[in-house]
Formats: sequence, structure tokens, C-alpha cells
Amino acid sequence: MSRSKRIFANLGLALFGVLLALALGEVALRVSGFAGPDLYNYDYWRGWGLRAGAAGWQRSEGDAFVAVNRYGFRGPAVTPAKPPGVYRIAVLGDSFTEAQQVNYDQSFCAVMQRRLGKCPAMKGRKVQVLDFGVDGYGTAQEYLTLKHYVWKFSPDAVVLAIFTGNDIRNNSVTLEGDKCRPFYVYRGGKLVLGGPFDDSAMFRLNCMARFESRRSAVLDLVGSLHGYIMDLRRRLHPKPIPRHTVRTERGLDYTIYSAPADRAWHNAWAVTEAEIELIHQSVVRHEAQFFAVTLANPMQDLPEPAIRARYMRQLGVSNLFYPDLRIKALGQRDDFPVLNLAPPMQKYADSHHAFLHGFPNTKPGEGHWNAEGHRVAGRLIAAWMCQYLADRQPRGGAPAADSAKPAR
Repeated sequence: MSRSKRIFANLGLALFGVLLALALGEVALRVSGFAGPDLYNYDYWRGWGLRAGAAGWQRSEGDAFVAVNRYGFRGPAVTPAKPPGVYRIAVLGDSFTEAQQVNYDQSFCAVMQRRLGKCPAMKGRKVQVLDFGVDGYGTAQEYLTLKHYVWKFSPDAVVLAIFTGNDIRNNSVTLEGDKCRPFYVYRGGKLVLGGPFDDSAMFRLNCMARFESRRSAVLDLVGSLHGYIMDLRRRLHPKPIPRHTVRTERGLDYTIYSAPADRAWHNAWAVTEAEIELIHQSVVRHEAQFFAVTLANPMQDLPEPAIRARYMRQLGVSNLFYPDLRIKALGQRDDFPVLNLAPPMQKYADSHHAFLHGFPNTKPGEGHWNAEGHRVAGRLIAAWMCQYLADRQPRGGAPAADSAKPAR
């Protein structure tokens, strides 16, 4: 055998060995259960979405089995055609709505469905709540979910669950770090899709490759280990933090608790409000009822009044409800109902000294809602919606579907 042939033969054997090792590692990680669930894939319209038929255990925050139905959203199997006698509600949102930290029957969507099933305004109709929440989404992606995926299910009502902790930033092409998503921007005074995901075919291709690489448990583990090592380095060698710096939970924004102080945040709010109105108008055109709900951030319902007070002093604010009240005012201007969950959930947390965020394997009071947080939120939303629908039924009892038509 010639020298060149031996070199190619050795390279071939080495490549085969690497591929075999990757394959065996892939099998070992999945059989052992060490690999996290493969729940997401690339989505042309939204950047990413839940993968139809995906399932697995999520144990990094909480402990829950997550299953995605054949239509690409969490929850029981349903048919696009709405059965007779059913009042159907579609819920748009991010990771708080997707709720992979708890079993689905503990999520606020499931709690809403059970509680609204007992609502007198339903006149005996069965209630179905469809959970279209996806981890990491901003309002633009929620609007595109409604536009491209929700309407075939003919909902009678649409609930937009707004997590102000990061939704405002998610909607800004300037402030958001993860650009593998669609953004709405103002160009020539018009709100249009823009940013690298929509403006660059090469960038979109890179985003597709990024999500497809997550299908590999080995590559996903390598990425997770890299992130863990970088986080550990930051913890072991922290940079000095000036005394005036406001500490906040990673991934959340403290600047939302007061009026925007710079152009970037002013534009982020303007785009967010315009996107909410896009969803509202789409719901009106489809003759369904629109509801907006602002969820509770960890600091807003932390059952530690002294810590909240210190946090407010650092921010120079008298309360932590600026984003909630701003969206409430938007609803009053544009004629749609808004429920602010933070005040009643704060009251509940204080009176019961209950941590509504956090799990045994995470820090109490941080991260996503636990089962109690979802239960409280689901009950509050259901009671509010029930009362709203009852107040708008003509005397004598119109069918629930008629009561859901928007009053303009």
C-alpha cells in the first residue's frame, strides 16, 4: 500500500472512530436519561417552536414530564375542528405559559380550564384551553403564532399572557441578545418585520443550523457544559459590583419598573404596545374576545416585604407595578380588558408567606411559577374572565359563544 493510501486509510479509520463514539455517546445519554428533552425545532415564521410529538422529563427547574401534541403545543390532543358545545380559549405566551417546570395538569392553563368549566356564563358548554406558550417568546412571536397556527382551531377567546420581566426586551431588535427571532421595527413610520432574521437569508440559515444541532444530545451536552463552566468562572471570579448597581435575577430586567429613560427602551415599549394591538385587532377581525393578562414577576410577588422595599429604594420607585399599569392603560385606550396579576398575587404571597416561584432544586422566590403559583394565577384569571363574560351577557342568557363577541 502506498504512503498516500495509508494516510487516507488512517484518516478514514479515525473518522469512523469519531462517528462511532458520537453515536454511542448519543445512545448512552438518551438511555441514561441524562440528556434533557428535545422539545424545540426551527420554525420558519417564529424562529423556533415546540416540536410536534416531542416528550421527555424536564428536571433542571422543577420536575415534570413534558409532552407536545401532534399540532406542536403542550396539552391534551385536540382537533382543529371545534366540537359542538365547546367554548375554546387560546392562550399565547412564553415559558410561563408553556410551564414545562410543572406537570400540565398543574399549569395555569389547565387550572383555568377546570375553573371556567364551572362558570355560570358558560351555560353548560365545555371549556377547552389551548396552551400555545413557547419558552423565550416575545410578543412578535406570539402574534405570528396567532396568525399562522391558532386560527385553524377557531377559538372563541384569545388570552395574551404578558411576562413583563423580559417581554419588552424580547421585542426590541436593539436590546434583545438572541436575534434568531422575528422583530417588528418602525420603518418610514410603519410597523414592519425587520432585523437580521428577516433581512438576511444567511443569518436565518445559521439560526436553522443552531436549532438542528440541539437535536444531538452530545452537542447539547457540550453546549451546556460550556455554559456551566463560564457561569462557574463568573461565580469564582466575580467582577466588582458598584454599590449603586441594582441586583436582579439573571434574564430579567429591572428597568421595566419605571418609565423608559433612553431611546432604546422607549422604542421597545412603543413596539410592544403596537404588537399587543396587532393581536387585539386580529382577534376582533375573527370575531373572538381578546383578553390581556400581565403575569407576576418574581420580585413582584416575593413574600418578603422588606426585600421588596429595599429593591424599590434602589430603583427609586414607590411600587413595582409600572409595566402592569402601563399595559392596563393601553387596554383602556384601545378598549380591551386587562388583568394585572401582580397585585393580587403579591397579596396572596404575603398573607400566606408563600413562595410562588422556585422549586426544591432551585432558589425559592426565583425563576418560574411552581405548582402553587400556577394554581393561584389560574384561579384569578378564570374568576376574572367568568365575571367579564357574565357582565356582558344579555338578560335572559345568551349562549356563551355570543357573549364572547367583542363589544366595540
